[in-house]
Amino acid sequence: MNTMANHADFMELGTIHQHQSTCKQHCFVFTEIGDIDLPPEITKYPEKIKNGSIHSYKKEASMSPPPPKVPTGKKRSRKIIAMITALVVCVALAAGIPLGLQLRSSSLLEARLAFIRRLLTESPLVEGYWAPQLGSNFSKSYAEVKNSMVGALLWPISVPCAAQYLDAVQLTLEGIDDARRMVKKNPEMVIVESADGMEVAHNDGKLAILFGLEGGHTLGSSLAVLRSMYSLGARFVSLTGLGCTTPWASASIRTDYFDENLPSTLTNFGEVMIQEMNRLGMLVEISRLSEPAMMVALNVAKAPLLLSNALPSSMACNGSTAAVPDHILSALSQNGGVLMLNVERCGEKPMSLKDAIIAINYIRAIAGVDHVGLSGSPKNYPLLLAELARDRLWGSAAIKKLVGGNIVRVLREVEVSKNRLPLSEDWIPVEAIEGNAYCRYPET
Repeated sequence: MNTMANHADFMELGTIHQHQSTCKQHCFVFTEIGDIDLPPEITKYPEKIKNGSIHSYKKEASMSPPPPKVPTGKKRSRKIIAMITALVVCVALAAGIPLGLQLRSSSLLEARLAFIRRLLTESPLVEGYWAPQLGSNFSKSYAEVKNSMVGALLWPISVPCAAQYLDAVQLTLEGIDDARRMVKKNPEMVIVESADGMEVAHNDGKLAILFGLEGGHTLGSSLAVLRSMYSLGARFVSLTGLGCTTPWASASIRTDYFDENLPSTLTNFGEVMIQEMNRLGMLVEISRLSEPAMMVALNVAKAPLLLSNALPSSMACNGSTAAVPDHILSALSQNGGVLMLNVERCGEKPMSLKDAIIAINYIRAIAGVDHVGLSGSPKNYPLLLAELARDRLWGSAAIKKLVGGNIVRVLREVEVSKNRLPLSEDWIPVEAIEGNAYCRYPET
């Protein structure tokens, strides 16, 4: 009788043990090995168990007194409690899987951001179009770019188009003076005038500022003013502002179609302007030119061109965003220039992270990875770059080109072409500005 009872207990224990093993097997599917703490009774005998016996053991263990007997009723209660506990653990682990995946996803994002931070210690992230709030809000604009891992800024000095033929040049000089004084008040910012200066500032942990001019009307249609602006530190010029046609260059958006004196492309004097910028070592920005004027600029320029804060026109981005036709993007690869993509909005519509990546890959497919950069939305750069890091198409070398390598290369090539052309002393034809130059002293 005792033998049969013991045999029944053994069979019952074996059944329970089988259920517990099954539960554990299911649980271990979702558990990493490093998270399991083995109990002492398992680690005490490392030898393999074969045919129900232990091949080797210590003598002291065999001589130890037998454990006290536990009543059969209590054994069954403990077994039932063990089974219930095991089931609860399995359910808890299964319910915890979504949380585990979320934590894993979060840790992957942090890993990608850490990868981008390391990458940006080697190459500065260059913002292609910075229009900060001046006065008391300047520190807020600075904090935004600094917290976004930006290492260098292209800062165009902006003057209203309505100031053309009036005091646009004076307003430009005052704007340069104001901007320079603000930079000097911040010890973490430094004004640079070359690609080497930008890299030195980055290595010193400072935010590099490269000044430029937004719109050819800031030059007063004068090569002498252009050379003076260069001496004050301006290193790039947008030939036209958005919707601001000059007497020598047509803008992509026309506001006055009935003015016969306004050009529909880039005039001969406009070509001379580009040649003089090439001679000085100034970067020529053309994103706001009309399509015919863009083609002329591409044919005339002796150095790579810049298209800043723009989008492909095929993305139907109408409004306040400069649009660049696809055939201009294709020609850009032959010129060696770069388009610094606006990743903030498409026309008046804000761009999502997905839209920005689509636009970046679109330009890369047409112009090539050597001809694309970023502008318009520093606060979105960390997540944007972290998302690109997931794509095998965007390895370390490609991301370095995107964030700043391409624009640094263009700046360096523009500097190499410096002083390779003769000095131009041409003046804009009087008939081009006749009737509009209200503040110009009449020549005798």
